This record gives sequence, C-alpha cells and structure tokens, in this order.
Amino acid sequence: MSQPIILVVGATGMLGTPVAERLLREGYRVRALVRNPEAARQRLGEHVEYASGDVRDEAQVRAALRGCAGVHISLQGHTLAEFEAVEHQGGALVARLAAEQGVGRISYVSGAMVSAEANSAPQQYAKYQAEQAIRQSGVAYTIFKPTFFMETLPLSVQGSRAIVVGGQRRPLRYVAASDFAGLVARAFRTPEAAGKDLFVYGPQALTPYEATATYCRIAAPHAKISTTPLWMMRALNTLFLRGALSPYLTIVQLAQRLGEPGDPAATERILGAPTTTLEQWCQQRTAPLTVEQGA
Repeated sequence: MSQPIILVVGATGMLGTPVAERLLREGYRVRALVRNPEAARQRLGEHVEYASGDVRDEAQVRAALRGCAGVHISLQGHTLAEFEAVEHQGGALVARLAAEQGVGRISYVSGAMVSAEANSAPQQYAKYQAEQAIRQSGVAYTIFKPTFFMETLPLSVQGSRAIVVGGQRRPLRYVAASDFAGLVARAFRTPEAAGKDLFVYGPQALTPYEATATYCRIAAPHAKISTTPLWMMRALNTLFLRGALSPYLTIVQLAQRLGEPGDPAATERILGAPTTTLEQWCQQRTAPLTVEQGA
C-alpha cells in the first residue's frame, strides 16, 4: 500500500516546517505548496515533494491537492490585505478545492483567541472566517487553536535588549512548535479528532515577563529586559514604524483582555498533551550540535 500524501500549505513557515518534518517521520509522503521550490528545498530537504504555486491561485491549488489524503493549512499574513486574501480567502479556497478533489482530512492552524467576537483584530477575524469555510466544506476537519508559541520569544530580543510589551499579568501556557507538530500528525490518523476544535496549551503557566526572563537567562544572557506600556508601543508604532506592529499589538491587547479562553482537556484526551517546558526548549536551542544530531 502506498503512503498517503499530505499537502502542507505554508510548509516553510515557523509552524509549517515542524509539521512537514514530523509528518515525514510518521511515514507520510509530504507535498508542499510553495512559491519558490528551490528555496523551499533548501529548508525542507529532498524528501518533500514540491508543488509550485500560490494559495490564491485556484488552478495551482487544485493541482497540488490532486491525489492527497489530507491537507494541513498553516497560513500567516503580514498585512491587512494579506489577512483577507491569504488567511481568509486562501484558506477557504483550499477547503473548497479539497472537497472537490475528495481529500479526506483537513487540519488548520487557527488561534486560541480566534472567535466571531474578535472582529476588532483583523488577523484573528480572518482566521475565524477561514474556520467557517473549513467547517462548511464537508471535509472532515481538525481546527487547532493554540496559544502563543515559544518560537515567538526570540523576536522580543533586539540587540542587547529584550522588550516585553504591556503589563500582561495573565499567565500563558506557551507551547513548543515541535509538540504541536506531533499533535497534528496524530490527528490525521485519529478518527476522534475529526470535527473538533482543539485548544493547545503547553505544560507551564508563565506571564510574558516570566517567559521572556527564562528565555534570556538561558538563550540570550546578554539581553537586558525592559517593559514598555502598550500605549507607548502604539505611539511608537504610529510615529516611527508606519503601523508595522499593529497586528501584533492588537493580539497583545486581546491577550490582556481574554487570557487563554477554551479548554485543552479534549485535545489532551484525544491526542495527548504537549510536554516540552520552556527551560527544555531553550536548552535545546543552545545545545551544541553533535554528530548524531546533525546526521
């Protein structure tokens, strides 16, 4: 029996790459829809099949889905226009064509704070609209709603400073992308995961300041931590950064207001719980590469 093919849309992204790699280790054939196959090959290697195309191009998406047993959607826009065109419309197009092509399963990376009520946050609302399109596609789906990822913590370090935005006192259970990838891979072979919205939270509850301090202590000891009020970052973003941080600051504001809604109990019962602590994740990033690790 031939190995089932899973198409990964967004395979070169921060979250898509670990999923593609985990699916390969689990014995699936992985096909990646990418705009630049040569650059993607340098990141993902020779064991992945590459379908050249854009998630907004119907003919290219249809061709990439042909013969696939499942598709994993991991899309990330960076501007208001991309939130609508890529995250919403792109995700909806993949879902519609997956149904047309007879694809058996869809998994989708949404977010813990994504809901109809979060329409003040353009990226969150675009993901909500993509969720709705996936649910209506008729394809068996698993919508993952993860909290913040540990992989975002290095972004707070700029030179010799680590900046924590806002006075967020609600703890967050940061999750490692490698743990999340394991859940995605298990979902494709777990019938009970179909038709579910699954919240994904890590094993520790830490405020953003505590998480940043842990990261800096282990992985960036040169960085001095400072806290910048949200109102000040909004002013700096408007005056000097031309609004480049607006999507991120909106999510920070949502996190301050909502914390982590939802319950990960169903995820942990069906697929297992993430186990990597932030200390372990940081130590993995700083561990010297051995011959075995590089093989």
